[in-house]
Amino acid sequence: MRIITWNCGGGKFRAKAQQVARLKPDVLAVQEVENLDKVKLVPEPAFQDRAHCSAYPRRSMGIFSYTGTTLEAVDQPDDENLWTYAFRRFEVKRASLPFHVAAVWTYSTKIKENSYRQAHKGLGTYDKWMRQLPTVLLGDFNTNAKFQVKKSSGWPALKSLIDSLGLVSAYHESTGEEFGKESQPTHFPKRKNASPSHIDYCFLPKDWTKHITKVEVGDPKFWTTISDHVPLIVDLDL
Repeated sequence: MRIITWNCGGGKFRAKAQQVARLKPDVLAVQEVENLDKVKLVPEPAFQDRAHCSAYPRRSMGIFSYTGTTLEAVDQPDDENLWTYAFRRFEVKRASLPFHVAAVWTYSTKIKENSYRQAHKGLGTYDKWMRQLPTVLLGDFNTNAKFQVKKSSGWPALKSLIDSLGLVSAYHESTGEEFGKESQPTHFPKRKNASPSHIDYCFLPKDWTKHITKVEVGDPKFWTTISDHVPLIVDLDL
């Protein structure tokens, strides 16, 4: 099974989809996707979901599959609770394996205390749901352990919520690297090598880590030609 998260970088996913589709992900979370209502992606995914947010019509989060994996959205986002567009829940089945996926994209908001807290909100709200089945939590979290942020709203609080669910980072389990000391960045501001950081993650149930066959961070030489992020690719033998 292949799971990928990638921020496509300010829309135009329709022109970039072919590059990530060739990786044949079973589950693909893409951040900053434009409206695709009248667009036929090539190649056409077996599943696609992109909720249209009236407050942010040009960018949202899309979930796709390019295999026979079955996905079903659990709920529809709510304009009165904009964080629901940035924390999307799906029931997934691959062969005989049922599991949950929670896809994340945190971003700045006009209300300062809500900025970059969409993941915190989702984890707190859907705690029971995430415990019902093995859950994959993935996306662009826009944070890193090395960032200087308030403990109540930044990395420490987020990591505590994730730990409480028994989830671990596929990248860190695979590499043995510490949080905040990642050798492979996933974000390259302005598509340059200056001040890159690792802010895209895929968290898995602890029991799944023994099934990891490969964790790969996309080659920035290629991916930064089309986005300021590179994909995080996780392969599992499940």
